[in-house]
Order: sequence, then structure tokens, then C-alpha cells
Amino acid sequence: MAATMLFFTALLLICFCLICYSDFRWFIIPNSVNLAVLLAGLLYRAQQGLGEVVPAIAFGLVIAASMWAIRYVHFRLTGRLGLGLGDVKLAGAAAVWFSPFMFPIFLFLASALALVFVAGSSLRQRSSFVGKLPFGPFLAASLIVTWNIERLFGPLIGPAL
Repeated sequence: MAATMLFFTALLLICFCLICYSDFRWFIIPNSVNLAVLLAGLLYRAQQGLGEVVPAIAFGLVIAASMWAIRYVHFRLTGRLGLGLGDVKLAGAAAVWFSPFMFPIFLFLASALALVFVAGSSLRQRSSFVGKLPFGPFLAASLIVTWNIERLFGPLIGPAL
């Protein structure tokens, strides 16, 4: 069991590094990396029991659709794309890794990490941050943290997780 968790952790860290590199450099999250996150998450869920896979897929689709709707509404209101399709797909793929009860924590952590990054960048440059910010690295980091919170502390919290 420990070797399996090490495998999943290593896979998430590799995907995190790839997402950081490509999103900070080109503002793109490769579909192949999103697919790897999704398939690994489904494999992780299947390991918990095949009954976990279908709800995980359904939840991932709901999250991807919700994030796409947020992207669409923001675009219609502002005329700017505030969330890339790679971010939408990554959020949907990440959602299969944890229970729906953990999604608010996932989104909060990603947003908080992005805000800390912007604040740090602004302090370092002694000016306010303007421009585009890739959100994928913060989603990926939040996935790793959220998955581990649920995996490590879920049994202590109770059966709701």
C-alpha cells in the first residue's frame, strides 16, 4: 500500500512540474498532462473499489462543466478570458482524486496560493501585479495538498470524507 501511495505521489509531482513549466512559460497545460492526472485519479479511485469510479467520473464532469460555465460567464461579462480551457480540464481531472466535500478546500487552496504568489511578486517588484497569471500550477499544487489532507486526515474526521 505504501508503494502505491508513493507511485501516485510521484506521478502527481511529475505532473505538477510539467504543469508549472508549460503554464508559466506558454500559458498552456498540455492535454496529455491533464489526461495523465485524470487516468491516475481514476486508477487511484479504482484501487479503493470499482464503486468509487463512476461517482468520481460524474463529479469530475460536474466540476469541469461548472468551471467552463464560470469561464463563459466571465467572458460574456468582461470580454476577457479569465480561465483557460486547460485550467477547466485540470480542475475536472483533479476532482476525481478526492470526495466532493473536499472541493471547496481544493478551490480555496488554489486561490489562496495564487494570491500569495501575486502578493509576493508585487512586494518583490515594489509595484502592483498586472497581467496574466497562470492558474494551473496553483490548481496542481492544491490537488496534491487536498488529496493528502483527505487521505491522511479523512479517517480522523469521519465517514463523510
